[in-house]
Amino acid sequence: MLSNFVLRRFQKIYRYSRWMRVHFTRMGHLCLIVWMMAGVFGVDTRSSNTYQLFVFLSIIFCFALLASLFNRFSATVQRHLPRYATVDELLTYKVSVSNTSAKNYHHLVYSEQLNEIFPNYQELAEHYQRQHRPWYKRSISFRLWLRYLRFRNGAYLNEQDIAFLSTQYTEQITVSCMPIRRGKLVFTGAYIAKPDIFGLFKRFYFVENRQSCLILPKRYPIAPLHLSAQRNYQQGGVSLANSVGDSTEFMALRDYRHGDAINRIHWKSLARHNKLIVKEYQDEFFVRRALILDTELGMVSRDVFEAAVSVAASLAINKQPNDALLDLMFVGHQTYQFTTGRGVDHMPHLQEVLAAVQPSETGSFIRLQHAVNAHAAQCSSLFLVLLDWDAQRQELVKSILTQGIPLAVFLAHEGQLIKQDLENQPTHFYLINSLQIAADLAAI
Repeated sequence: MLSNFVLRRFQKIYRYSRWMRVHFTRMGHLCLIVWMMAGVFGVDTRSSNTYQLFVFLSIIFCFALLASLFNRFSATVQRHLPRYATVDELLTYKVSVSNTSAKNYHHLVYSEQLNEIFPNYQELAEHYQRQHRPWYKRSISFRLWLRYLRFRNGAYLNEQDIAFLSTQYTEQITVSCMPIRRGKLVFTGAYIAKPDIFGLFKRFYFVENRQSCLILPKRYPIAPLHLSAQRNYQQGGVSLANSVGDSTEFMALRDYRHGDAINRIHWKSLARHNKLIVKEYQDEFFVRRALILDTELGMVSRDVFEAAVSVAASLAINKQPNDALLDLMFVGHQTYQFTTGRGVDHMPHLQEVLAAVQPSETGSFIRLQHAVNAHAAQCSSLFLVLLDWDAQRQELVKSILTQGIPLAVFLAHEGQLIKQDLENQPTHFYLINSLQIAADLAAI
């Protein structure tokens, strides 16, 4: 109850501070500071003349506010967003701004508006893992609340100046922003600001235009890992790689033999030749790799999880044989498996999946372990991206190695682990520090 009350106060403070920040120009903020100081020191009108400055600035602000009310600017906005962007890489796109009013305007300011949803206390506690701390350290400060709100919005925005916009004319401007998280970046509209005649106060006109752009996880270059992988028999062929059923690759027609399945009879040939002829299929052998992502957060920080997702995305785009399949497996609300390669699916879809993956509930790793053990027999090699090196995860590694399947393990951490201190390491075992992912992956 108290936490909800505090969060409501945070929201009011944030709205007020943002209104003051965006509606006043730099000169307006400076005059506002001088106005407040003149009001404080000009209380005693007999000993000081600063009250005259206070009155003068008050009149200027009144005229500035009144002048902004007569601003009848109107416009339309068409945003040309790319389909994808990447975390921590500048997103640049074009915006077409059309002046639909009957007047020319100078010195406009264009600013994007992102979808803004204020978090509740449970979301903040999970993000900062406050539930694992002592009770006297579980409070959320305004600084942490503001940091999470900006993270949830998804990007740092830059204002763009429009020097001149004539009536019934469309101006194309270049806008940039810096994505700071994975997932969907939602734009709800844009603000176009017009300063008043004194250059102190800005009148805002809001243009509603809802669009979105998918932010992919940050990827890093990594040398191809040469695991000894052989072609394995795939029951059902490629058609079973990403669907349920029982079909193989059609090869030819032949005469019926005792024991052939009835559903393989070619009925058109039976009608033509008046004898049983069946369809013959070819069993397929090809390389199939599995990329396993550990999503059970446990006591690990969110930064380590984001590092693990980046490692998985980097491995997914790593150069693979042309005839190989790649299976991505992880646990969310259920156990998911996505397959790409050999025409089954495309790599951009796999990156979209990784852009949306979230941590799973405690105890979900056991479901991932069962799914991997059931699927491992069809795989030529496995890449395992882990968040911890406990007994449960070591058991999974041991069971995979027992089946004779080549395995590479990537363990994400915060820099406190030393490779020599960890037990039961496989041959291909790599520590990935969340603070230096690029260097650790380049050193492989």
